Amino acid sequence: MLKSFRDGRSNIFVWILMGLLFVGLAGFGITTGGGMSTREVARVGDERVSAQDLARSLEQDLRALTAQTGQPFTMEQARAFGLDQRALLRLVNDAALDGEANRLGISVGDEAVREQLQQIGAFRTADGFSREAYLNQLNRIGSNPAEFEASIRDEIARALYIASVTAPSGMPPAATEVIVEFVGERRTFDWIVLTEADLPAGPPEPTQAEIRAFYNTHGDRYMRPEVQNVSYAIVSPATLAETVTIPDATLRAAYDENIERFQLPARRLLERIGFGTDAQAAEAMAEITEGSATFDEIAAERGLTPDDLDLGLLTASDLAREARDAVFGPDQPGIYGPVPSALGPSIYRVNGIFDAEETPFEEARAQIREQLALEEARDLILGDLEVIEDLIAGGARLDEIASETIMDLGSVEVFDGSDDPLAQDPAFLRALAGAREGEETDLVELSDGTYLTLRLDGSEPPAPIPFEDVEVTVADDWRAEELEAALSALAETLQVDLEGGASMADAAETVGADVSAEGPLTRSNVVSGVPPALIEAVFAAEDDGVARAMGEDGLVLAQVTSILPVAPDDPDISDFREATAAQFDLQVQDDLRLALVNALVGSADVRLNQSVIDATLEQFP
Repeated sequence: MLKSFRDGRSNIFVWILMGLLFVGLAGFGITTGGGMSTREVARVGDERVSAQDLARSLEQDLRALTAQTGQPFTMEQARAFGLDQRALLRLVNDAALDGEANRLGISVGDEAVREQLQQIGAFRTADGFSREAYLNQLNRIGSNPAEFEASIRDEIARALYIASVTAPSGMPPAATEVIVEFVGERRTFDWIVLTEADLPAGPPEPTQAEIRAFYNTHGDRYMRPEVQNVSYAIVSPATLAETVTIPDATLRAAYDENIERFQLPARRLLERIGFGTDAQAAEAMAEITEGSATFDEIAAERGLTPDDLDLGLLTASDLAREARDAVFGPDQPGIYGPVPSALGPSIYRVNGIFDAEETPFEEARAQIREQLALEEARDLILGDLEVIEDLIAGGARLDEIASETIMDLGSVEVFDGSDDPLAQDPAFLRALAGAREGEETDLVELSDGTYLTLRLDGSEPPAPIPFEDVEVTVADDWRAEELEAALSALAETLQVDLEGGASMADAAETVGADVSAEGPLTRSNVVSGVPPALIEAVFAAEDDGVARAMGEDGLVLAQVTSILPVAPDDPDISDFREATAAQFDLQVQDDLRLALVNALVGSADVRLNQSVIDATLEQFP
């Protein structure tokens, strides 16, 4: 929960690897019940996991899943994905770590908790940490300061304990160098392109019999995929909104009620450095003015990150009077101050100036009309949902549903590669996957507020496309294969000469081609006119070896001219080496963390209260 406050991401996927533990929980001696209270879902040694902890953890995971997919999820769907087990396992893991941290006497002081609180973005405003924002956010999730700060204390203690076990670990440098040497190896090569013009005679035109034979031999290329024929009844807010009439008087009233949207005040894109005293602020401003230091250098000296400096886009009313005059008075970006602020004397950097903007009603009319029409359309849909659901429950067919409600009929063919938006919608495809042929499904809601019920009318298995429908394509494919075969034969002749000591210039002269030289380059480099398959073949060849690959312009024939080690002064390679070493170390630490939690859970007296777990899950829709 705490991490989601800090950066908006759930740490659920960090712990998915630990999901393997859950499969073997019985093997760790986990039992159920055992005199636990009705507010506990689990007990790990002396550590308790409350039903409220599980509810919050699940709510966090559901929000993360919804944000990632753009689809709301019910608890039934979440349980199908195993989210309930992952959330419970995460809490059991944390409890095991808490118990060990407590046993070892690892504790965290109030100052560390305070610093952590002040770094959480959800609790900050333009003037820094806000007690009011803090309390509002806790109230929103049903928590309180004492409870939340205890969770911070526990999380920091867990992190300290895990770091003490995993921080010294890492992979030996030799493992990194193996990867670096492979990625950073360089090669040079000469190459030519062989085209149809280089052949003594071009491929002949295919006969009808040859085209037919090619079609029969390569039948898998000319197959129609499985097709599902689907009918549906649908109502879309966007489509329904087109039929909604909004009087001009209503549009004008909406414009007046939301005038702040259409009359934007002047704004400034700001950064700020706060100081403890007026003297410190004045000294810093003098250094900036004299050019002996920059705004960023002073911020770095004070240990401030870009996120600490950034205030975002503010209006004059967002600032105190002194800061407002200093920042909004100038008409050019720059550095201004020092001026008083709620956090002490401050220097402001204006990075952008945005003048006041006004959108007349005539220009805003279409936008307002669209918004109001969509709102009314959604209301109309919601008002009809109960009738629609009753009709579906009563066994009504699609045409009956469409005739008695605001839904319209439609149909779609669903197959791999379909470009129909409906056939690509995840919610639609999930409903189709569970549909029974000839039966209407329950109502399905799509991400844009569209509702539909669908019926699978039947499926057509994969089948050959009739020869007459693809005859032109088959003839083109025949020509392409014949051309590649002829070019490959020519390349093999030239390759024999190259391997016998001839140069690429000799080969080029034989066919009248131009020689190009490349390199040194690495495996990841891209060369215009050279297919990626050739780069791969070049790096698989020995020194003076020959490689070839078919490209868009013809067959590319290459000869390796040198094999070079990693460039010692390449900054990209240095960065890659550091990143690879860090990734290896992180992987080892993750493995150790997994083994650590595995051992702690395995040795602890873990009890689950299944009845309370079930009751907690039933609270979710």
